[in-house]
Amino acid sequence: MSEEYTFPPYAEKVQEVLKQFDGTVMEEYLGHDIKPLWDQKGEGYTGFKYLYKAPKLEKIAFGVGWFREKLASYALMIWPEDDYALPVYSEYWAESAKGSFFIIDLYPLADCIRDLPYMEKYLAPLEEIYQKGLEWFPPANVRSENWFRAVASPYLITTEADATKENQDRMISLTLDYLKVYIDLWKKEGPSPQEYMKELNARKEAIRKTFQARDSIGDQMLSKTIGKELAHLSLITQF
Repeated sequence: MSEEYTFPPYAEKVQEVLKQFDGTVMEEYLGHDIKPLWDQKGEGYTGFKYLYKAPKLEKIAFGVGWFREKLASYALMIWPEDDYALPVYSEYWAESAKGSFFIIDLYPLADCIRDLPYMEKYLAPLEEIYQKGLEWFPPANVRSENWFRAVASPYLITTEADATKENQDRMISLTLDYLKVYIDLWKKEGPSPQEYMKELNARKEAIRKTFQARDSIGDQMLSKTIGKELAHLSLITQF
């Protein structure tokens, strides 16, 4: 008899780790009241999204949604403040009994081939975890746009996998390991010179604007369930 399918304990695991940032829940963002995102309900949909403010970070955006209790959507992004050269933590996981779609990465703010010390400091600590991830989820023909590949780091892991307990456990393991590396970097991070940060912040804003303009699938799905206004609010708070 095949095992009964259940969703992974993603929200509980990640919320526990996020406590290490000692963040505070944000009620407003860019002049918008974002409290309606805390408890989202629509046709066949329930979900929540919280933004946290923490030292050195512009925001932590954490959201979970369930579509007709058949598809779960998990999203986490961490954006540094403009004085800090930290990469952008990004993860998205769509999960159902039919399978998983998983993306995790630290988007570099520097051009890593022109700034090899940046790659060694902020990305190379992922090396062993990345190699383990490749063993679990070998590179495959996973759908992605060319602009997304231009954003990604050399440590991007993305996969479409069968919905098994083993794969769920592996994806949670990668989530917690990538988060641990990011938290270690965050704890040690100090402000960088303004001149150095000028180009990095320009890339960060380009990443943000590109996602906001091109994340059409997520925007369309939420618009159909919770309405365009709340879906747009979710989009701008994520990125």
